[in-house]
Amino acid sequence: MKLLCKGKILRRFSALALGFTMGMAATPAFAVHDDIFELEGNAVQDAVAPPYDWATLYNNGGNDGGDPLRFTGIVDDTPDASGVDSSIFTGGRKDIQDINAWAHKMGSSPDKDEITHAYAAAYNINDDLVVYFGADRISNKGDAFLGFWFFKQHVAALPNGSFEGMHTNGDVLVLANFPQSVNASPEIRVDVWDSSCTKAANNNPAAGECDAANLRLLYKGAAICGSGLGNDLVCAITNDENGSYDPTPSPWPYQSKNSNNANEFPYETFFEGGINLTQLVGGDSCFSSFMAETRSSSEFTATLKDFVIHDFELCSVDITKTCSQARVNATETGYEYDFTYKVTNDGAGTLYNVVVTDNVANQTFNIGTLAKGAIAEGGGTFESNLNGLQNTVTVTAAGTPSAASTISDTGGADCQSLSISPMINVTKDCNSNFVETENGVIAKVSFSGQVCNTTANNLTLINVTVTDDSGTPSDPSDDVDVLSGVTLGGGVCMPYSGDYVPKAFTSAVDKTFSDTVFAVGQLKIDGSSAFSENSATCPICPSSD
Repeated sequence: MKLLCKGKILRRFSALALGFTMGMAATPAFAVHDDIFELEGNAVQDAVAPPYDWATLYNNGGNDGGDPLRFTGIVDDTPDASGVDSSIFTGGRKDIQDINAWAHKMGSSPDKDEITHAYAAAYNINDDLVVYFGADRISNKGDAFLGFWFFKQHVAALPNGSFEGMHTNGDVLVLANFPQSVNASPEIRVDVWDSSCTKAANNNPAAGECDAANLRLLYKGAAICGSGLGNDLVCAITNDENGSYDPTPSPWPYQSKNSNNANEFPYETFFEGGINLTQLVGGDSCFSSFMAETRSSSEFTATLKDFVIHDFELCSVDITKTCSQARVNATETGYEYDFTYKVTNDGAGTLYNVVVTDNVANQTFNIGTLAKGAIAEGGGTFESNLNGLQNTVTVTAAGTPSAASTISDTGGADCQSLSISPMINVTKDCNSNFVETENGVIAKVSFSGQVCNTTANNLTLINVTVTDDSGTPSDPSDDVDVLSGVTLGGGVCMPYSGDYVPKAFTSAVDKTFSDTVFAVGQLKIDGSSAFSENSATCPICPSSD
């Protein structure tokens, strides 16, 4: 494989080939510094990307470059002007302790242990999860003993001085030790949290054996990036003294105590590395948090000094949703909608306790476990009093069976409204004649017709009223309701009839009477009104034809 590490390494050591995966022989894999990322001992982009470098990911403070699966950003932990750090470990804290035994406070660490920035980025390389990590420190006056934790649970430093979260079997610790003593060689060590380990298996544990209480060794050796290996699964590097990158520019604001030059890393103040978690660690690659730490020595009983912790959610879930157009429910008291959802595990590991909640329908779907790349689909029906709405659905998941459900996504869909136009139609006929009364012979007009609900989709009209104006459109006092408060189902008609005594001819010339009938009604579903009118003219004397 083509190596992309360009830094000249002045430390002399024998780089050990790495091929251990727990319970398995080594398999061909991409080196952690091949093709995607530059691990050469500086943070600047040396050539056209890809391969990327931290400067590209930092992107002038945007922290949005380099196209990683996840990037913590360049997390600032620079002490204030008086040298006080917002968070350092309290005394006696160790890597072999569970997280609930850790504590932190404001304070100062020795300059060589004071982290100014930390960072991590994840990439998918041929379906291998490869994570790059790094940190810079304020001074190079002393050995550098660095640790990089990748936690499966969400881990955070709380304001009260405690930590949120617990260790989970499979948490990964990468130790990068760069001692400055004569003839000392850098060492990389990779352990996983394993609660079945009560102590070291012996004075010199081999890969696969318990390295210390709660820690099982996966790898130890001098794996320096660019040392000639073509299939290294873990490596780390610093900008060596008198090397090609002594000093090297810092793409982000930085000030060392060893130089008056701003934004410049003196030797051994910048550290970076990479690990192929899929090949070296195996198992579930669902990690949630990242922590960089400094340590008093290379021993597991070393006291922890400074730290930087940040979310690093390598698991991911995606949800999409569809929603139908509204339809009126059977009782015409609301609207029904059909919806579907599609959940995809698009992250690096298995998801647990996957739950889908439709926020409008108030329905919950328990999916359970969803393997990497797997898809779960479902759907349902719900009712609402809204005609058209925005419906959202949320999926939550956990990175381990017992972890909190901190992984989530939300999808939405427009549920289109149903176009509704209430329609009513009224017809009318009339005839007139003379009738004899005790007051003499008078004219009388009789009328009849039918009112019909012509609304589409067979929707019901309520409060249907038919009113005749008795031939006096300007005088409502003699209007008469011939139907009132009637309910008409979709497509239903109802007859009506009535009569009145006209006060005068509508047309004195033609000796005719005219009157108008009005029909109104409201849709049961939304109260919108429909209106129709019709008029009829009838002569007092029938035609001679």
